[in-house]
Amino acid sequence: MLRSPSERDIPAWFARATDVESASLAGDPVPDDIRAGERWLARSRRRFADGKAIQWSIDQAGVSDAIGTITLSFDATGAKAAALGFVLARAHWGHGLGSEAAREVLRYAFETLALEQVTAEAATRNLASLRIMAKLGFKHIESFIDDTDGERCERFALDADIGSSLLASNAMPGC
Repeated sequence: MLRSPSERDIPAWFARATDVESASLAGDPVPDDIRAGERWLARSRRRFADGKAIQWSIDQAGVSDAIGTITLSFDATGAKAAALGFVLARAHWGHGLGSEAAREVLRYAFETLALEQVTAEAATRNLASLRIMAKLGFKHIESFIDDTDGERCERFALDADIGSSLLASNAMPGC
């Protein structure tokens, strides 16, 4: 289930954000204290209010805390495009939950928002995220070095015509 982030998500966000390996794979700095979670939530709400992004908390039946977040960040040029990003708590890695959440957000992006393209990036060493991109039908665009941390990364894109037909048929590659 996807829903708007709220104050109740801050402890789970902090636990994910302070997992050094997870933060490193996501290219995120490790926060110093839980007040960073308050800033994360405020930034998420501000970006939504400004039309810059939509972020959802990912819930799983039977789990009390959010297991991750997924975000669509919109292109500042006004193009009908967005960038997809997601982070899952380590305990939920490898269970198909990232793919499931991304599939629903992509459906929303193409069917409701009528976006023409969704892009995504992942560190080259983040093999799980690279598999998710392939499974969802994203095409590799380029390899690059992230200027902020020197990390080797991969960039992908999924165009609406391909994404919409895959989602409509519910025949996602590799599923």
